[in-house]
Amino acid sequence: MSSPEEPRPVCGVRPAQEVLDVKPIHLLGAIPFLGILGGIFFVNRVTPYVLGMPFILFWLVLWVVLISATMAVIYRLDPANREEDAA
Repeated sequence: MSSPEEPRPVCGVRPAQEVLDVKPIHLLGAIPFLGILGGIFFVNRVTPYVLGMPFILFWLVLWVVLISATMAVIYRLDPANREEDAA
């Protein structure tokens, strides 16, 4: 008989508590999702032109740049990345 140990994860599946353990800095990752997919409904128009592009195209290009900035902020704030840099 096996001893009453904690069950091991099967095929890389983590326990529910670990999956639900979301840190506030990781919620920053939802901002680009909301900006691109949620914002499209509000900016879906051709005029005005911004930098020679229809506004909807400008919105998408703007969010591509903002996604990079947001991910850089998440990387810098994540304590797991600070530990790797110090080692």
